[in-house]
Amino acid sequence: MENAKVFDVRIRVHTSISQALFVLIGVLAPGLYAQDVAVPLTSLQITETQLNSIVAEAYSLLEAGDQTGALERFQSALQKNEHDLSARLGEAMIFAEQRRHDDAFAAFDTIVQQHPRHAFAWNGRGLAAFNMENFDEALHSFEQSTAEQPMNGFFYESLAWTLMCRGDFQEAAQSAKQATLMYQKNRESSTYPLLIAYFSYLETQDLGNAQTTLRYAGQNKPLNQWPSPVIDYLQGKLTEAELISHVRDTTQETEAHTYIALHLRSQGEVERSKRHMAWVAQNGDPRVFEFTLARAFNLQEGVALLSR
Repeated sequence: MENAKVFDVRIRVHTSISQALFVLIGVLAPGLYAQDVAVPLTSLQITETQLNSIVAEAYSLLEAGDQTGALERFQSALQKNEHDLSARLGEAMIFAEQRRHDDAFAAFDTIVQQHPRHAFAWNGRGLAAFNMENFDEALHSFEQSTAEQPMNGFFYESLAWTLMCRGDFQEAAQSAKQATLMYQKNRESSTYPLLIAYFSYLETQDLGNAQTTLRYAGQNKPLNQWPSPVIDYLQGKLTEAELISHVRDTTQETEAHTYIALHLRSQGEVERSKRHMAWVAQNGDPRVFEFTLARAFNLQEGVALLSR
């Protein structure tokens, strides 16, 4: 459709892994989209009638940015009824935003125990596990969320990142392709699944599909915004220094060093790649997937050295 709105759900200047939980429901994502999108509470798989007065007040405080007040009210509601789904979801989202990953995992896990087909909670559980670098639990969670909502591009992208961290590169490429397809079907766009697929193909020596993916990314990259310079760098249009010069914040800096490292790795420049990966693992912004990916690759390198 010529006039269809196309959203980039991964504009990371405005978001993070934890904030992606809010993005998915449209509750707390001001500025993420080019236009504001009103998403009802039904995206949380709850209804207005399920909100009691305390929980309704908590969500109002959450939208206003008062996480402390909101959390107090959510937990007050849970003391009265530990099975209150709307309160437990609110609590879990706040834990995720505060990067209290253990608490977030426990809260989302409680939800899926009570509501085993709750796709949003499965994805939240997976994001918490991913941030904890527990890739087995992340994998299980994202497999559940994609099974329950097979049209959700972000769920497939989350799965692809996890598979890449595990070194399951063929599966990562397939999940990334599925993410791109689902984004397109929902009139959304994201460059990141293409980057996952490109580097996963390189890791499996599938150079034909890697180059096809990179060409497609170049033809469909966002105009005048990140991560377009990353694509230009990979296509040889920018040097490392020029790519870094486009960085505007710590998330972009983390991504730039990660993609430089992956590119150098594919070119056989292992030591230079390791330096960039080590920088990300030590100094990167933990709010983006690439930070955890770099840490996973560093760990794999360490294990490989110990096994020699």
